[in-house]
Amino acid sequence: MIEKLKQIFSSTLGDNTDAYLANQQQSKVLAAVALMIEIIAVDDEQHETEKAMLRQILASQFDVEDSDAEKLIADAERAHSEATDFYRFTADINQQYNEQEKIELIEMLWQIAWADHELQDIEEHVIRKLASLLYVSHKDFIATKLKVVGEPS
Repeated sequence: MIEKLKQIFSSTLGDNTDAYLANQQQSKVLAAVALMIEIIAVDDEQHETEKAMLRQILASQFDVEDSDAEKLIADAERAHSEATDFYRFTADINQQYNEQEKIELIEMLWQIAWADHELQDIEEHVIRKLASLLYVSHKDFIATKLKVVGEPS
């Protein structure tokens, strides 16, 4: 699976590919960021609040420094634009994340989608699809949504 990620990112990261993927934790972060970029891009409206939330998540959940976060985001955006689907990212996450980490990732996706205090149908659809691909139960999908977005009014 690392070899597949290497192929995916080699065109965007060039000589830095080995440095990114040498550390398993880094490859976990890279796959997660690619999915977060999908949520930011899916509604064709890239809100700065969503990117700010991504930076905040990278700092608080993954201990990524600000300078490294900008490069990681730029690299993930390039990888996202070249990817034909997100199945390769979810396959890597399924291999490296435990159940609780996957649930936490779904919660992070909700945080990004809700950063602008608007939840688009397409954002919810993609998060639902990602939760399914990550084998996150519907119960946990809904629980994480309610935790971030709150109860419907």
